[in-house]
Amino acid sequence: MTTLAAPEDRAPDGHSPISTALARPETSRGVVDWLRRNLFRSWLDSLLTVVVIVVALNLLAQFVNWVTAEAQWTAVTTNFRLLMQGMYPVDQGWRLALSVVIVTVLAGASWGIWGRLVRSAVVLFVVGVLLFTLVPLADTVAWSAEGMGVYMGEQLLPLLRTLRDPALILLVSLAFGYALGRGFRTLNRSLARRTAIALWAAVFPVVFLLVRGIGPETPGLPLVRTNQWGGLLLTFMLAFVSIVSCFPLGVALALGRTSGGRPGARAEGRGLLNWWRNLGPYPIIKLFCIVYIEFLRGVPLVTVFFTASLIVPLALGDANIDAVVRAMIGMTLFQAAYVAEIVRGGLQAVPPGQVEAARAVGLSPIQATLFITLPQALRVVLPALVGQFITAFKDTSLVAIIGLLDLIGIARSVLVQPGFVGRHREVYVFVAIVYFTFSYGMSYASRQLERSGSGQARR
Repeated sequence: MTTLAAPEDRAPDGHSPISTALARPETSRGVVDWLRRNLFRSWLDSLLTVVVIVVALNLLAQFVNWVTAEAQWTAVTTNFRLLMQGMYPVDQGWRLALSVVIVTVLAGASWGIWGRLVRSAVVLFVVGVLLFTLVPLADTVAWSAEGMGVYMGEQLLPLLRTLRDPALILLVSLAFGYALGRGFRTLNRSLARRTAIALWAAVFPVVFLLVRGIGPETPGLPLVRTNQWGGLLLTFMLAFVSIVSCFPLGVALALGRTSGGRPGARAEGRGLLNWWRNLGPYPIIKLFCIVYIEFLRGVPLVTVFFTASLIVPLALGDANIDAVVRAMIGMTLFQAAYVAEIVRGGLQAVPPGQVEAARAVGLSPIQATLFITLPQALRVVLPALVGQFITAFKDTSLVAIIGLLDLIGIARSVLVQPGFVGRHREVYVFVAIVYFTFSYGMSYASRQLERSGSGQARR
């Protein structure tokens, strides 16, 4: 396409114009330009920015000073194993360590297959290695002078030594898994993705079998009853079982609620008979799904826990079901209702032309749902699904109300010990860091999946 030239750009003969390309407008992407556009656009923005920075730095300075000079971390270091695994047998702790390594390696492999190694992750690895290896290896005598040295030698160094081995195992396992994932991705990306999905499906029963065991007299894997689970172990197992179980149940409920026509279509006609007809070919199933979803979304989770403790034994005809299994069942049923509504929103976002095109090429309704509408719906609602899974992970703390000693329950039991009375801030800050670390890890994995071909629409 020829662009019009200005009079001074015409050829000497005055007839044929000279084609000139318009220059692309220059855009500044430096730090100064970003600060000017986002933080100091006007005098009011500048004032708010300065106030927020001053307040944030003041709070951060007070927190860092408390962490490094005042906090008594012996409440955490002394009860670290209790916080992590509760009353789980010490001689069987290798099973928990092996389960963590398996899941971490697989998570790292998935990261290598679907994600990419960003600069922040490299910085995190380097800082983690330096913090948990070089600092605790320093001579204790060097920290035993006065003031800050005494605090470092008696509080911070024991805490870092306690966290060093678990942190290094996690970092090494994650890095090893990432290297494996990148290697398999280079060889065959499609096969690597299918293999990773199959391994995730297989790792759930393997981990559960490792943690629980097989039988009381089974060599190598003796049975460890759920009433011995506690701390972070119980938190993980509750979240693990509820997330894995609520997802397929939620998808089934969403499909049942949207059955009988295009999602969101209004019923035609009035009267009870017409309303019944507009429920579709499976009115009983659809009505059950609607009642189930709306009822469980309308009651608090604590009520579900108390109800599960009373009704699950009656429904299954076994009064010997322990409280952990009851909590798992109640939490699964509760979270499935929310997952169903999230998936239903994704189904409504799929254009109706997709279903019509699937039927035009001869796909059955089941095939159209499994291969056309459902994958697109799950791709759309992936951030909301991961957000609900993070909520489920944090909601496990509510089981302390019904007497289960999860991470919060163990933290409360630590605080009643005579030597640690009044150390609420230290214990709860440690618990908050644990919850944040794993919640942020799930969020980061979700963003990596969204950037990959599995999470975004291919163009």
